[in-house]
Amino acid sequence: MLSALVNKLVEYLRLLLFMAALLIGVQAPGFIQQYENTLAAHLAEARRSVAPFMQDARLHTNGDIHALIERYQQNQDAAVRDGGNNILELLQRVEYLERMLGQLSTNALQRGYYALVQPDPELFSEVRAAYDYRVPLNATAIIWGLCCGILLAGLFDLFIGLFRWMLPTRQKA
Repeated sequence: MLSALVNKLVEYLRLLLFMAALLIGVQAPGFIQQYENTLAAHLAEARRSVAPFMQDARLHTNGDIHALIERYQQNQDAAVRDGGNNILELLQRVEYLERMLGQLSTNALQRGYYALVQPDPELFSEVRAAYDYRVPLNATAIIWGLCCGILLAGLFDLFIGLFRWMLPTRQKA
C-alpha cells in the first residue's frame, strides 16, 4: 500500500514538474524578445554616443576613428588623453553589442542559447528585473513550453529510474 502511495506521489510530482516546465517554457520566447529589444536599445544608445566622434573622424582623419582616438591619446593634456580612452570604450561597447545582437539573428534554438545561457549578465539582469510574465499562445511559445516540459519530465523519469535501480530489491521468501 505504501508503495502504491509513493508511486502515485511520484506521478503527481512528475505532472507538477511537467506543468512548471511548460509554463516556464512558454515564457522563453517573450523573454528572448525582450532581451533582444533591450540589447538593440543599448546598441542604439551606444551608437548615438559615438556618432559625434565618428563625425569628427570623418572631418579630421578621413573617417578613421582609430586614428582620431590615437590623436586624442597622444595629446599632452591628460583630460584629452582620457577622452580618447573614453571614445575607445564607447567604440568597443558598440562593437560588443553588435556582436551580441548578431548572435540573436539565427534560428530559435540558437537565439535561446545566446539569450538564456550566454547572455550579457548586466543586460540579462535588467531584462529579468523588468520582465512581465505572460502566457503568449503562439506556435513558438507552445513549442518551447512542450520541449521544456518533456525535457524536464524525461530528466525526472531518468532520476527516478536511477534511484529505483540503486535501491536494493527485496527477496520474497
